[in-house]
Amino acid sequence: MSRPIFLLIFIGFAVPGFRAESASPPIRNLLLEIRGIPLAELAGEGALAYNDYNRSRIVSLVRNNAMILATQDELAVLMEQGFKSTILMQSADPLQLYRRALYGPDLKLDPVYHTYTQITARAAELMKDHPELMTRFQIGETTQFNQPIFAYRISNDAQRVIDRPALLFDGCHHADEVMGAEIVLALMEKLIAGYGTDAEVTHWLDTLEIYLVPVVNVDGHNIVTSGHDPRWRKNARDVNVDGVTGVYPEGVDVNRGYDFNWAMGGSNNPVGPSYRGVHPFSEAENRAMRFLADQRQFLLSISYHSQGEVIYYPWVWGKMSAPDDKVIKRIVTDVASHITRMDGEGSYAIAPGGPSSQSYPWFYGRRGVIDMIIETGKGSHLFPPGEVPGIIAENLNGIAALLSHATGPGLSVRVTDANTEKPLSAEVWLPRIDNETVDRRSSDAQFGRARRLLDAGKYYLVVFRKGYGTVVMPEVEVNSVGWTELSIRLTPES
Repeated sequence: MSRPIFLLIFIGFAVPGFRAESASPPIRNLLLEIRGIPLAELAGEGALAYNDYNRSRIVSLVRNNAMILATQDELAVLMEQGFKSTILMQSADPLQLYRRALYGPDLKLDPVYHTYTQITARAAELMKDHPELMTRFQIGETTQFNQPIFAYRISNDAQRVIDRPALLFDGCHHADEVMGAEIVLALMEKLIAGYGTDAEVTHWLDTLEIYLVPVVNVDGHNIVTSGHDPRWRKNARDVNVDGVTGVYPEGVDVNRGYDFNWAMGGSNNPVGPSYRGVHPFSEAENRAMRFLADQRQFLLSISYHSQGEVIYYPWVWGKMSAPDDKVIKRIVTDVASHITRMDGEGSYAIAPGGPSSQSYPWFYGRRGVIDMIIETGKGSHLFPPGEVPGIIAENLNGIAALLSHATGPGLSVRVTDANTEKPLSAEVWLPRIDNETVDRRSSDAQFGRARRLLDAGKYYLVVFRKGYGTVVMPEVEVNSVGWTELSIRLTPES
């Protein structure tokens, strides 16, 4: 076929805005399945390139199979140009087309995916059988329906908080990105089943605390997993206050609601896909994650999203990298290298994200946590059932890589009152690394502990708490392996 002619015709109907500005968008009432798409059409400027995936026309593009919304004229062009298109459904209702495309012929989510009720029930079984390894606590409830949002602590002594490095894994800030919940649930299963039988898992639970939040956006996740609407991204807030919920595209984007440069991220359009709400932490789901961060100081964390096979990390701000960029990039590069892409050709990419409103800049900028977003899989948010186990397995490999970094190298500082020996929350500051783009880091109140991953070398350290004498150490030597332990006793001022 003639590629230049094909592109001219195809792009003519595929790209929004190709008609006169006054023209209305085409009404696509056909759901097409196209299988066996040539690789050339999936890459670069191909007719069905992956970089065109946006769900307004290409509902899913997994490997070389696509689900496309089209008009009759667009179907005719596709057929003329050699694409074998099967009409799966014709409907004037877009929701029905999306449900057929993403749920399948039964219009129900495949059982390979779990509802929130199933996730919490399975977690309850694991806790009942292994109470010493896992405990649950509520961190909040949802904005619209007041459903509980649970976190789980896993260690070899889970009934109490221990002075160890703590790591966090969460899923489903975005309701339709359900792979996150499946990965976190699979991690839960692996940790509990492997303790005492798997040397690596046993070491993790003996030396770390691992926190899991399988579903942050519980209301939205329920909308998707119940079969109601696979497009749902935001929470279920009744934004227009008409008393009717579950009408697309209402809700607030939970991953645009954090208070780090909040106004720079998301949108103030209530029907937009990235609507950030009326103010930072307006949504109960965000407040739940803040509550969790208030309870425990995390060293590393991953928030799971879909899609793109890329890891985003903090950050590029103007032309500046994050203060810990060298360490962050080293860790993220290692994690990405352990997650093979769906096509088997290489591993996940990495990219610095922006410094605004999402979970990873907030966790890093406000709390000093090296947090990353992992966009799992490629070409869909709801993947065909056969793809799910592979995506999970690869991301568990990435988790293993991340956990290996919780052993250092880095600086572990314990701050106490010189008179009482009680732990203190105090600023633990590296002024030659940190700058005003990030909040100063502090030791936690429970243990007086502050841990920071660093490269080996000498560091200028300042420890400050109001009412106490400041400690300045110009040359703290951090070892190349493990945690360099440092005890700081602050003397109260008279």
